[in-house]
Amino acid sequence: MKTRYLLALLCAVLWSSVAHAQGFPTLPPVPKTPQLADDPTQTIFTFIAAGDNRPANSKSPQPATLSQLLKDSKQHNPTFIIWSGDTIAGFRTAGQPMHKPTLEKQYKKFFKIAATAGVPIFNTPGNHEMDVISHPSKNENVETPDDKMQALYLKMMEYPANAPAYGAFNYGNSRFIAVDTEEVPPITAVRSEGETVAKKLKLDPGFVSPQQIELLTADLEANKTKAHIFVFMHHPIQPLKKSMRLNKENADVLEKLFANYPNVSYVIAAHEHLYFNAGGGKGAPIYVVSGGAGAPLGKCPKHAGKNCSDSHHYLVFKVNGSSVTMKMVKLKS
Repeated sequence: MKTRYLLALLCAVLWSSVAHAQGFPTLPPVPKTPQLADDPTQTIFTFIAAGDNRPANSKSPQPATLSQLLKDSKQHNPTFIIWSGDTIAGFRTAGQPMHKPTLEKQYKKFFKIAATAGVPIFNTPGNHEMDVISHPSKNENVETPDDKMQALYLKMMEYPANAPAYGAFNYGNSRFIAVDTEEVPPITAVRSEGETVAKKLKLDPGFVSPQQIELLTADLEANKTKAHIFVFMHHPIQPLKKSMRLNKENADVLEKLFANYPNVSYVIAAHEHLYFNAGGGKGAPIYVVSGGAGAPLGKCPKHAGKNCSDSHHYLVFKVNGSSVTMKMVKLKS
């Protein structure tokens, strides 16, 4: 028993040293979807981005929109799909601990539908995979990041032992980085206010640890020669509604970090149930929100114009050497 413990400890230390040297660990694809074989010579390819397919509640089935989206996206012949979280409804009973059988059933339903895509799907977790609902007072429910929810996510998604919920992979001339914005924060962490939604539920603003940011910085630095870096996460840095933004302290740091690397082409998020293109400045990445994969839709204000669409949709990215084009594809009702 002692030998096994020492071996596990040694593996953890070795993983940590490798991670610090190279950046993020390799991100595994969603179970039941294929593995991705990198071709470093590939400079022309297509991929799909989407997020927020989660059912309206834990008793509802996966929305038909998810299957429709995966079927419709095949017309673009994508090499793979990246997903910005909220793949399941999660466990949302205020004041109750997570119910493992319920969550396992939700994950397995998502995996079964994801397999119909026929290509690898890579997910970064959302608040519905990682949070439970606490009940601190009579008239208040609060989302709370939970370490048991995180552990179950890693197990169900078949991450390697001791791996975090963030990761990255290469394809062709590009690097794809999944940032985990749903980490469990320490008590001392500075947190901004989250959005308050129906039933007086206060959403968690998300959190990215200093350790993850350190590894992310190392990853960006190690991949400066890539033609493109695509970052995907759940909580957006530049959302439509300011109250839906990632925890301010983390968002400010990440925004400044990405601006230092001109090859960060796009930062893709979800959390808001709509499409929103915040654009980007000179040398800065383009920030987009794509949360229209089946969850109940939000609404675009009139002033948002063509940069916003409150529709179910997905994004088609076409990489062609040094250029990238993105198209938002609306799904029929």
